[in-house]
Amino acid sequence: MSWKQLRTWALLILATLCVASARAQDAVDAPKPAMGGDNTGALQSSAPTDIPDTRPLSGVQNLSLGSQSTNHSFLLPSFGATTQVQFRPNNSSSAGNSTPASSTYFSGRLALNKISARSDLFMDYLASGGFSSDPGQGNSVVQSLDLAESIRSGRWSHMFGESFMYLPSSSFNFGGMGGLGNLGVSLGSVGTTPGFRQDLIPNQSILTTAAARISNATFAQTTYALGYRSSLTFFGAYGALYFLDSGLQNNSSVSASGGYNYLLSPFNSMSVSYGFSRFMFAHLPIGADSHSIQLSFARRITGRMSFQIGAGPDIQIFSSPLAGPKTFVGWALNAGLNYQLRRWQTRLNYSHSLAGGSGVLPVAETDAFSGYLDRGFGSWQGGLTLGYARNQALRQTSVRAISPQGWFASAQVSRGLASFGSLYVSYNVSGQSSLTAVCLLPACGTSGLTQTISVGYNWGFRPIVLE
Repeated sequence: MSWKQLRTWALLILATLCVASARAQDAVDAPKPAMGGDNTGALQSSAPTDIPDTRPLSGVQNLSLGSQSTNHSFLLPSFGATTQVQFRPNNSSSAGNSTPASSTYFSGRLALNKISARSDLFMDYLASGGFSSDPGQGNSVVQSLDLAESIRSGRWSHMFGESFMYLPSSSFNFGGMGGLGNLGVSLGSVGTTPGFRQDLIPNQSILTTAAARISNATFAQTTYALGYRSSLTFFGAYGALYFLDSGLQNNSSVSASGGYNYLLSPFNSMSVSYGFSRFMFAHLPIGADSHSIQLSFARRITGRMSFQIGAGPDIQIFSSPLAGPKTFVGWALNAGLNYQLRRWQTRLNYSHSLAGGSGVLPVAETDAFSGYLDRGFGSWQGGLTLGYARNQALRQTSVRAISPQGWFASAQVSRGLASFGSLYVSYNVSGQSSLTAVCLLPACGTSGLTQTISVGYNWGFRPIVLE
């Protein structure tokens, strides 16, 4: 299946699910306006209360299903252990070697959920150590921090955020686990995550191994409510991807945006925004600027559904281009769906944008799709996770026309053994087209089919009440 067909099917699935879920929710009570406000009444309630998602459509965060507020803020510590066996024809230590390799991860995680009348604070911190029988991978350390704090004052709302990762390999399908979610009990299992837009976080969607890296993104955002229905949102972001002793290309980016948000109805909203991004590469004169205008639409039903889609032209201006025009008009698109009904939960995301090239390409046009489907059966849970990424090299920045495509699929079954503990078994298969046309480094030897079987257990303590 070509990437154009995959993109078309992804958009059709998003639109179909949105229409179907919208028709099914005609009788649902209307949520509160998405312009901010005081949640004191909900916080004082003795029982959990659903709080509508108030994130601006033109902001740095993905929309959510809302959050569940209680009369207490809490810390949630947890620990995890995962053992896996990986079968791959091309591993990091010897290309063409199909000998299975085993790895074990021990992790500790700390989640913070703190909501008050004037501020929200969400934090998810992960620390993990890995041990592998593959000499090319060896021992490894994982560090991850996602943090977002929102402060409200009258018509103003300010958000400050951070997304930091120190990883031994790409975060795309990390370790054959589909990401970092299985290492401990994440904030997503008990509350609303920071949920930053992926196009603002340094791109790692090209699979590379044995390449330790630091990824960091910092956000600052302010929103001013013009009235009951309308608001203005401005934000700035800085991202950097730095590789340690692997030979891959360090890169950084700065982004800024201004947008107008309008509430069409209690369920529906729209926005129009202008965004600017600059991509820079260490020791290379090549770079690119992106100027985009997006018209976006969102539908939100608290606790049940959030759907958003935004698209528009993207004017790309290249510095020191190798070939082709210096100025090119492309397009950008972001779409996402969260849907929850009884024991079913679905998340779909698709984006098309200019990106940093994951340390392999100096600027790339990136298509990324991710999907998640989960179903509960009493104490059992079954889930399916999908990921696909295509990075198109540009003639302005690369001498070779190459479009690395990576994908993964993961099936998992888990059983809850305590309030915040679970035992899980997962099977993951992934693949990527060859990178040898542009990269001969050991970290780029990832073509071929990789299969991973993982068994793990996560256990969490009772939440520590703060107030």
